[in-house]
Amino acid sequence: MSRISTPDRLPPADVSGQTVERYLVTRVPVAGWRERVGDARTRLIGARVDDASHVFVLYDDRRLAGVVAIRDLLGAAETMPLQTIVRPAEVYSVSYDADREQAASVAIRAGLSILAVCDAEGRFLGAVPARALMTILRDEHLEDLHHMVGILGKSEAAKDALTAAPHRRALYRLPWLLVGMTGSAVATAMMSRYEAALSAHIAVAFFIPAIVYLADSVGTQSEVVVVRGLSLTDSALLPLFAGELGTGALLGSMLGCLAFPIVWFFFSNVGLAATVGISLAVASTIATAFGFLMPWMFARLGFDAALGSGPVATVVQDTFSLMTYFVVASLLVF
Repeated sequence: MSRISTPDRLPPADVSGQTVERYLVTRVPVAGWRERVGDARTRLIGARVDDASHVFVLYDDRRLAGVVAIRDLLGAAETMPLQTIVRPAEVYSVSYDADREQAASVAIRAGLSILAVCDAEGRFLGAVPARALMTILRDEHLEDLHHMVGILGKSEAAKDALTAAPHRRALYRLPWLLVGMTGSAVATAMMSRYEAALSAHIAVAFFIPAIVYLADSVGTQSEVVVVRGLSLTDSALLPLFAGELGTGALLGSMLGCLAFPIVWFFFSNVGLAATVGISLAVASTIATAFGFLMPWMFARLGFDAALGSGPVATVVQDTFSLMTYFVVASLLVF
């Protein structure tokens, strides 16, 4: 049995880097199933290996029989068979195509500092040492952070949008702001149509900022949740949309119920109070729908959801909030 493991043929390389094959080292101590402790210990002297924390015990056909920790090898009597101190292969081994995160989880749950890697027939290929397991855990941690902020798969673009020269960053963002400016012009034109009604019922104008702000805030919360969650789930769109829409409707109804008695108390106008309450409930629901759908739509079209959906969703939400408020006011106040 040779001092180190050097398989004659490795499986095809994993191009994605998501399996343990990327972290495989092949120069590790091995020993035969029939060897004694003294023989294995003597043969370790002078061996050049990538990791010397364990000895991998193999059958004659190179299938993994088990693993012996160096501390157990040094503490055992020279005449003792390796079979008596070997640890079972099933605990210490993973397949070469195993997902790296799952492999690291196996090592953590079992309290292991190294994993043996075998092919489909159980033949020993090499090991994933402790430093590689630490690298896997770090890489997965960073990947999870990217998931949380919704930039996985677009890390370079997101980094460029933050670190590029100011003029380039402005060019990234300006087109979406121009879309928002166009939408704000539409909202202004819509308000001008109600100029006479607002002049006759000036109190209605007092609540325009509150309606727009609160509805936009509810929609923005949905937008942030979706931007952050685009990479977190592969669930069907409809159940997610229904859940978020229900949340927005519930929040809007709660805000409307809180606003109704306050407006009625200070303005002694039940129609105005009802207008504010109903508008908050309806506008918040509509804003939630756009806050959810805009990032999803931008992601599907290949645009940066963080840059594009914000300005566009805001102006759409504000326009529909104003429209809702004026329609309800036309029915109950004007």
